[in-house]
Amino acid sequence: MYRSAILTSTLLLCWTPADSGEPIDTAFVASGVEVVGGELGTVSDLLNPFLQSQFDAGLFRNLLEVQMLDDPLMQNDPEVEVASFPGIDVDGDPTNDFDGDNLFEVDPLGLNADGEPLTVFTPGSITAGELVAGPADLDLGGGIIIPGALLEGTISMGGTNMVTPPIAAAIPVAVFDAIPAPAPFDGFPFNYDTLTQVLAFFGVNPDVDLDGDTVNDAYSVEFVLTFVSCQLVYPSSAPIFQRGDLNEDGAMDIADGVNMLAYLFTGGAEPGCFDAADTNDDGTLNIADPILILDYLFTGGAPPAFPFGICDIDPTADSIDCATEPGSC
Repeated sequence: MYRSAILTSTLLLCWTPADSGEPIDTAFVASGVEVVGGELGTVSDLLNPFLQSQFDAGLFRNLLEVQMLDDPLMQNDPEVEVASFPGIDVDGDPTNDFDGDNLFEVDPLGLNADGEPLTVFTPGSITAGELVAGPADLDLGGGIIIPGALLEGTISMGGTNMVTPPIAAAIPVAVFDAIPAPAPFDGFPFNYDTLTQVLAFFGVNPDVDLDGDTVNDAYSVEFVLTFVSCQLVYPSSAPIFQRGDLNEDGAMDIADGVNMLAYLFTGGAEPGCFDAADTNDDGTLNIADPILILDYLFTGGAPPAFPFGICDIDPTADSIDCATEPGSC
């Protein structure tokens, strides 16, 4: 039975659970896809360069993390689980995504309110480097879900790369309808609008009925994914703020110093974010904080502690925090 899939989705595999915001370097990112069979296999020479270009452009990044792993070489472990979620390239530069240590962040869309993965493939195991986990419903984005998917792959010693066996799936016609016809088919004499029209030109037509209405609405395909190592980070749950911006207008000015003095000495309004008011980052609110603001603004004094001029999390563990995350961030 064929299941729908998007070939341009990227899978990233990480095998060590990570605390929120803490990077780990034991991970894989899918570095390529190759169509090897099915109806779409007849035009693999046309599709494979196009699909690889989608990987290289960084349009999709779906992450996998192997949890409960005891073997750092990823060769033998009788009990693992594999979490799945969308991912974000931290530096925004797709040209280094596959250099072996690029950093990706788990997209919060793939996590529940407690920061746990919404999709987990279990049970799972690794035997002589062969990973098998699932089944589970794999959401590839764009409304495309592979129900009851089984994850499989051959992992090299030490986890420097991984290759999947051929994966049988079906790609809905709607996916190709949404992809513009590539050159030279987008101009004279073809003037095609979509990749579906290009496929029809080569005699490739839908051969799978996904919805059971006796009308074929998808193309059968078999493809292989390849992986290389990378780094992974979970998003931090800590609030972000800008140091010194008490009134949350996006900048530090004299009004922030006046507001701080009023709070400390004349019963003024309490700051919504104590971390923003703690300009010297000493974990307390006192006269030193508004003095730092005024000195910086008018006498060339030292600037507030990080994060100043940008929105970010507090790098210092202390007893104060933001009751509410500033709207300016």
